[in-house]
Amino acid sequence: MRPGFAVDIDNVVAQAEQEVQRIFHELTGKPWPSETYASAGGLDTSDLDPDLIERIFDYFHERSIPMLPLVPGARPVLHQLQEGYRIILITARRPTARPQTLAWLEEHGIPFDELHHTKDKPDVAEGIVLAVDDHPEHVSDYLEQGVRVFLMDQPWNRMFSAPGATRVSGWDELWRNLGMSSNPAS
Repeated sequence: MRPGFAVDIDNVVAQAEQEVQRIFHELTGKPWPSETYASAGGLDTSDLDPDLIERIFDYFHERSIPMLPLVPGARPVLHQLQEGYRIILITARRPTARPQTLAWLEEHGIPFDELHHTKDKPDVAEGIVLAVDDHPEHVSDYLEQGVRVFLMDQPWNRMFSAPGATRVSGWDELWRNLGMSSNPAS
């Protein structure tokens, strides 16, 4: 069995942050509070009203997923990585968003071997040796399991650092950090 590469979806493969901020504006009529970041950066731990947070999550999971843009470089790098690794998509999205998630993955040609919906990311699949995520909590959990982790750089995780986590600004940089020389997009 090929070793596993755990890959988060939102703000790693799919650009979700701007949509979450747009939903906030639509629901409240107010601009996004600049000190708060949405998807991975702490919407669930922010000072926002819990009912508003729930409405944002409901809207995102029920309506927004089909329109999310793809993070540049994700598709070609994942295709190359799938030659040597099982691509295990592990998302904290609600399980009820699975049909929308599968349709989005197919539409964007994202290769994967497994898809899991859970917040307990390191424990869902055996043989995970690499992971990429943008949420400090998940990065820490992977590191505790001895997994080599790439932290996808985002504004909400810039104050976070952990020995063993490699911060990357995108998929091309992740590819280079794996010691790959040729660009997978070519």
